[in-house]
Amino acid sequence: MKKTLVALCVAAGMVGTASAADVQLYGLINTGLGYVHTHSDVAGVANTDTLSMDNGQEFGSRWGLRGGENLGNGYKVSFVLESGFESDTGLSDTKQNGRLFGREASISVSGGFGTLSFGRLPIFGSVLGANGLFRAIDPLFANYTSAFGSGAATASMWTRTDNSISYRTPTYAGLTGYAMYSFKMNTATDTGTEGKSSSDRYASLAARYQNGGLEGILVADTTMYGSYRTGTDIPDQGYTVTLGGNYGFNNGFKIIAFGQHFHDQELTARARAGVGYAGLNAITGGKGYGYVDGWGIGVGAHYPVLGGTVKVAVNYRDMDNQNNTDFNRWTAAVGYDYPLSKRTSLYAMAGYSSEKVKTPTGSATPTGCELDMGILHRF
Repeated sequence: MKKTLVALCVAAGMVGTASAADVQLYGLINTGLGYVHTHSDVAGVANTDTLSMDNGQEFGSRWGLRGGENLGNGYKVSFVLESGFESDTGLSDTKQNGRLFGREASISVSGGFGTLSFGRLPIFGSVLGANGLFRAIDPLFANYTSAFGSGAATASMWTRTDNSISYRTPTYAGLTGYAMYSFKMNTATDTGTEGKSSSDRYASLAARYQNGGLEGILVADTTMYGSYRTGTDIPDQGYTVTLGGNYGFNNGFKIIAFGQHFHDQELTARARAGVGYAGLNAITGGKGYGYVDGWGIGVGAHYPVLGGTVKVAVNYRDMDNQNNTDFNRWTAAVGYDYPLSKRTSLYAMAGYSSEKVKTPTGSATPTGCELDMGILHRF
């Protein structure tokens, strides 16, 4: 249950009182058990079997504060402060690089002109925050898993950027426009100067169309790589273009599909190779994915069964990098969500991944599978 706080005092250096604003405390806890099997397909690299308690395999655990103030004449100021944590250990989410509000820290102004937001913001090419348009094309919301998830078929970042400005237009005849720019994408890891070519910058344009059971999205973005990066084969910028959507029928059946083209897009193997990481890292001599060109597609569906929802997805990605290495990846997954109440649900997911990696000197096909089950509670 969301709780409206008339007065809010947060200790540890954040003491304050909200006497006239509507401030809400909200969050989500997602904890489960996961089994992962990997097969490296490389001599000398061990296969693994792991059973563990995991945080956020379906949705990342988080808590946050949000609120706003009506200014009159249809104008409003609002804010979101959202922090990720690991529900299995109680630690702050390590993916946020020590940020207190690493999931989002934004202030927005809205009115008849649309909504203008500033701060650390989720990008449109993600399932995060108010403007995460990839919710329209992601059947399982399983991008914290190792063996499957729609991110395995794309080169998109599926993340957030620092120092950002975003704009969302009003909706006209079902069509909404979006624009975003980041002066410096990641202050925690980028040593360049904000707003200068020495740092990584980001820009995106997007559109969303809704009409009855139809939802369609188009997201185009570019990453402008900073001169702080070292190496002789670093491109000036990378980009992705994603087109997709879903259609829901009256009987509850929903079909979901997308396609993406990308060029010179950086992919970090540690974060994105999942169950294939050990084999991929070995066969590429530690070079991983690097900067990639290629395309990806995905199809999926939802169908109501026994009070819950069955979810299926199949994805394929074909790409190559600056080291003349080819990557061809298949993923397939199935899941089931069962609501115990409006705020609590149980879930189970299973998936398989296979990625053929062909270098100028050899090849391997790392594979793996994963089974997850858990409980999710919103407050």
